[in-house]
Amino acid sequence: MMPQTIKNRFAQAGAVAALLVLASTGYADKIHQEDGIMNNHSTEYVRTLNRNASTDADAAFYNPAGLAFMARNGLYINFSSQTYHVERAHTMDFYAIKKGTTGSVDTPPHKLGYFIGTLPDEYSAELTAPVLPGFDVVWKQDKWAAYFDLAVMQAATDMTFGRGLAILDWGNLIIFETNLPMDYNHFVSYSTNSKAIRNEMYLGFTFGGAYQIKNWLSAGGGLRVISASGNMKVQSNQVRYYYTDNLNDYQLMKGDDWDIDTDSKGMGYGIILSTHFKPGGLVHALRGLDAALRLEYYLPMELEKTTNKFVAPSPTIESGNLDIFMDGSDNPAFLGRTTSKTLKATYPPTINLGLSYLLLGWINLVSSSQVTLRQMNDLDGRENDFNIGYQAGFGAEFILNDKITLSTGYLYNDFGIKPEARTEADQMLRSHTVGGGGKFTIDDNLVINLGAFYQYCVPATNYEIQYTNVTGPTWSYLKKDFRESRYSVSIGVTYRMLGSPSEQMAEKNSLMLRKDAKQQ
Repeated sequence: MMPQTIKNRFAQAGAVAALLVLASTGYADKIHQEDGIMNNHSTEYVRTLNRNASTDADAAFYNPAGLAFMARNGLYINFSSQTYHVERAHTMDFYAIKKGTTGSVDTPPHKLGYFIGTLPDEYSAELTAPVLPGFDVVWKQDKWAAYFDLAVMQAATDMTFGRGLAILDWGNLIIFETNLPMDYNHFVSYSTNSKAIRNEMYLGFTFGGAYQIKNWLSAGGGLRVISASGNMKVQSNQVRYYYTDNLNDYQLMKGDDWDIDTDSKGMGYGIILSTHFKPGGLVHALRGLDAALRLEYYLPMELEKTTNKFVAPSPTIESGNLDIFMDGSDNPAFLGRTTSKTLKATYPPTINLGLSYLLLGWINLVSSSQVTLRQMNDLDGRENDFNIGYQAGFGAEFILNDKITLSTGYLYNDFGIKPEARTEADQMLRSHTVGGGGKFTIDDNLVINLGAFYQYCVPATNYEIQYTNVTGPTWSYLKKDFRESRYSVSIGVTYRMLGSPSEQMAEKNSLMLRKDAKQQ
């Protein structure tokens, strides 16, 4: 049997829950996604991946100033629906452990002789959103436009890690193994029933307008109101450890169960400023070139927390590492800890650029880029986990005739997260996305867009040394692998009504531009 001193030490320490060890990994993102505003809000985006110089109805989101250069007057209603799928997975190898400041780096007991183990080969989650909507309403009249945009800023619907997260199993193992001598190789098996579920829905409502200052310059902007709500559940029960001093004498030790369920809710506000430039209005040789700049700045957004369930071992609570899940109330389960009722979740400022160029009258080349200043917003220290984020892409639209346009596009994205800050719940991997689709003009008032994209995330590997102090100073050596992929299939409809005769001049100018480009 396990030596009695080991049993006593284990009992005295308590079954410290897995979240004890999350402090050094910036675990606040377990209650709030850190990857920011989603890009894919229209089918036009899905099929090109580059819309920062748009002058269609979806410019309400991507380029407000571009609305002033829409070819026709009238009321535009643009609706897009996406089927959006995400697959995310990670693995963990807990390959070494060091106990005490004078100890040596050794193999942890679960990696030694008798352990048959039930650790998952991979911790995975899949999410499918059958409908991810985007909605724009634009009124265009001569030199000015007004708009309303409804968009999903970020979302997760029952994103479930059915086997939990690697960090949970590591936490349970470290609790048990810190009480075993390093030469104890009769740790037979460990099992648990763990699960992590995230739900999140942030909706953005943007109101604004645009005005054509010159025939080559416009300005636009808007106010964005964000309604944010989220929930995080983390559960671990039926924690069991089996060990033996000989193959015929099995012992069972039970770990403590825990169950945490926290809601978050709040409002945020953003300011969007935009300008659109047509250098062809100044230099004839540059006709067909469009350039756009969009700046976004967000006021501080704090989410109010509500703790629905809170069951955890007292050593974990007293450590302070579960404060993120506490809502600041006098709940007896919090053991008298004074915590904050709010969580800072402000979006960072962004600088967005867009270019388009009509080549030969039938090829529209597009490009876009974004710089995200993640260090410039107060997130209670989480902003230090990031460098500057950026993305860049290019694409092409092939105008086959007045009815059919086919397109393709590419986008590269880097969130700027520092490798050591990457976590299982928010991997934030660098990615390459390719997309394609078509635009089909049914008549003067109805346009249908179809598109799809596939996003390949570059796998990443982290080597980490994590410190804990359950029964004494302990360093764990971990290797984690991360992978993720996403795809979207989308259909969108733009319908125009109530156009005025003055639109004929704008349409004539557009046709003349295409004619000039073909002649050149």
